[in-house]
This record gives sequence, structure tokens and C-alpha cells, in this order.
Amino acid sequence: MKLVADSNGRLACKELFTPRRAFSAERQADGSIRVVELVQKEAPLVEPVRTSQGFLMLPRQLDRKRVAAAIRADRDAR
Repeated sequence: MKLVADSNGRLACKELFTPRRAFSAERQADGSIRVVELVQKEAPLVEPVRTSQGFLMLPRQLDRKRVAAAIRADRDAR
């Protein structure tokens, strides 16, 4: 399939690019262009609990090492 960009540098192909979806485009070292559809990951949600004094607290203790490892793994995956 051959795609030609318009005067604004846009490509359009309904077969490849579904409307209202996000894509990442990167130029590779060999001159090719890599287009990847961005998919939003599901993240665990922790709901805070309001105390009788009005403070917001987490329902359980967080482990700093586990949080740091999760952040590091997410950064390395990109």
C-alpha cells in the first residue's frame, strides 16, 4: 500500500488508522517510520479514606520498594 501525504503533512487511511485513536510515530535509523497505536493501560486505583478529623489516608501501608519497582518497570517498558 502506498500512502501520500497532503500539503499539511497528514496521512489518511481508514484501513490502517481508526478515527479518534492515538498513534506514536518515530523515524528509525534506517529511514523507515514506525507507527504504533497507543493503548491506555489499566492502573490499580487506591481509594483514600477520610478520617473523623477530615484527613485523607490510604487504606493500607504502601511499600516504597514495590512502588519504585513498579515505576521503574513502567519506564523500562517504554
